[in-house]
Amino acid sequence: MDRITLNALQGAAGAAGAAGGDKVYVEEVFSTYLFKSDNTAVDINNGIDLDTKGGMVWAKCRLGTSPTSHNLYDTERGVQKYLASQETSGEVDISQIEANSGLLDFNSDGFSLGQNYNSENVLDMATWTFRKAPGFFDVVTWNNGDSNAGTIPHNLGCKPGMIMVKATDDIQNWGIYHKSLGATYALIFTSDDTYGPSSSYFPTLPTSSDFTIGGNWNATGKTYVAYLFADGDEADAQIFGDGGDESIIKCGTFTIDGSGNIPTTNLGFEPQWILTKRTDSTGHWIIYDSMRGITTTGNESILYPNLTNAEDSTHNSLDLTSTGFTGGAGGAYSGSGSTYVYMAIRRGPMKTPEDATKVFAVDTGNSSQATGIPAFDSGFPVDAALLFNFNNQHIGGYNNILTPRLTEQYLMPNNTDDEGTGSGESWDMNLGWALIYDTTYQSLMFQRAPGFFDVVCYEGTGSARTVDHNLGVAPELILTKNREENHDWNVYSKTVGNERVLKLNNDSAQGATGTNIYWNSTTPTSSVFTVRESPTNISGKNYIAYLFATLPGVSKVGSETVGSSAIEVNCGFTGGARFVLLKRTDAAGDWYLYDSLRGIGPGNDPYVPLNVSTAQVTNTDYIDALTTGFKINTSLPAGDYIYLAIA
Repeated sequence: MDRITLNALQGAAGAAGAAGGDKVYVEEVFSTYLFKSDNTAVDINNGIDLDTKGGMVWAKCRLGTSPTSHNLYDTERGVQKYLASQETSGEVDISQIEANSGLLDFNSDGFSLGQNYNSENVLDMATWTFRKAPGFFDVVTWNNGDSNAGTIPHNLGCKPGMIMVKATDDIQNWGIYHKSLGATYALIFTSDDTYGPSSSYFPTLPTSSDFTIGGNWNATGKTYVAYLFADGDEADAQIFGDGGDESIIKCGTFTIDGSGNIPTTNLGFEPQWILTKRTDSTGHWIIYDSMRGITTTGNESILYPNLTNAEDSTHNSLDLTSTGFTGGAGGAYSGSGSTYVYMAIRRGPMKTPEDATKVFAVDTGNSSQATGIPAFDSGFPVDAALLFNFNNQHIGGYNNILTPRLTEQYLMPNNTDDEGTGSGESWDMNLGWALIYDTTYQSLMFQRAPGFFDVVCYEGTGSARTVDHNLGVAPELILTKNREENHDWNVYSKTVGNERVLKLNNDSAQGATGTNIYWNSTTPTSSVFTVRESPTNISGKNYIAYLFATLPGVSKVGSETVGSSAIEVNCGFTGGARFVLLKRTDAAGDWYLYDSLRGIGPGNDPYVPLNVSTAQVTNTDYIDALTTGFKINTSLPAGDYIYLAIA
């Protein structure tokens, strides 16, 4: 049973998750939020309830001329009190220095920062929010130790995979337990080394209800805090998602192979945040997150918890997969046979969207460029964007380009060219993206979400195989492209079937059954789609696939036969379609792209022909608005059509 059907059945039955409580999703307990501030107070709305649930905020100035700390705030110790991960010193109470500085409030939808967060005039900040939740994260404090081993209770509800301990009122190293090292060993933030074995660190393995600390972190009269992170291998941590049976965090280890590569590591999910540390020798702690950039083509943006350094973007180290991560030789990792521990957090959103405005947006570009300000506003983190100039002015050489967060590279739907890089392309924004600032450009923006849309990068193997995806339902429309060579865009459609193909870059018809078996005569499932040797799976070549499906009230993939009568296409929407993509399949015909920003209504409706490099067409009246979807008029040439519509 796919996750959308499961969700519907559970809703009808009044189900509340496998554990008998409310369903919980990763987007409700974790957030990466980036922002710029000109030294004024700012409220960060990331949708995380810290006020009633509790948790921790980790903040770091990414860029700047002066070094800044990794500052960790938590609800147990209270506002304006932070610990610096790269320091041995105790907590800093900013209220004693500046009344309106630091983290001022833990809110029901995020947190508030004061106006004098640091000495920079303009802040370029990265923040990571961890909400307390069983199976994910907890914060505990204790004091009045006796310099001997002690047992500390927690509410994680499962065995921790990683624990970070720090004295808040004393100069002392951080002590970090990781399940891969086991008891008696510790990692230290303020050092790039590994310590142990010693009973002074973590004398015994933690349990689902408590953990033990040695005398090293239980000094007489001192106060401590611990941050506990769950591990998805534990059954008690597999309590998230529609079915209450998925994990959102994983702690583990990997070993660099003989070629210097990070092996393919299967987490069971695609991550959005990864922390790593070498353990067999010295090596920095490294933080990655997909908001700042983890791409398959360029350098990742790295921050080091044991250093105050600004962001390091000189290493191409890590690649995400649909089920985990891998990496090429070199980069931030070195040494064949070297061992690293990691903690990884699942990509969101996990919750099936009910409102199309949360996952799809269309906007006209700004007229002027401003660093850190989106050229195109979305209201959500953008995972893929289609950019076009409806006047065909080709400013900067860009016309009809499709670009994803996963690669930060673009391909043109109207030709067979290989991948290119957009100058000034920026994805490190929570509410939009930027490439070109001009009001004659328009962008359609998509967020990956269960049942609606997914993006997958894969490397060809040269033989028929399946490719994992995270759509959660069987895709009904798939756009694939070889990113390295001049090859057609190959399109799977549920209507056309698994033995025929359409081309996004031309107007060709579907062809005869069995003539283009690019999908190995296999229909996609809720977890995989199938490709064969050529052209969708050439050995050693990198590919990208965009997957769409029907999601009630949000999107509709379908087909219609157009004849002598108008057709009212009922997509199940409540406010009409904001996006319509039409393609004739039984004969040659362009890919017609309509959107509500340029207009879908009575009279002529402008469309962009995606498969050619021309300006929008404004003198046809092929479709009209309809409250439940859209209307196809008799002026559209008769024939068989497929469509993708979004509310």
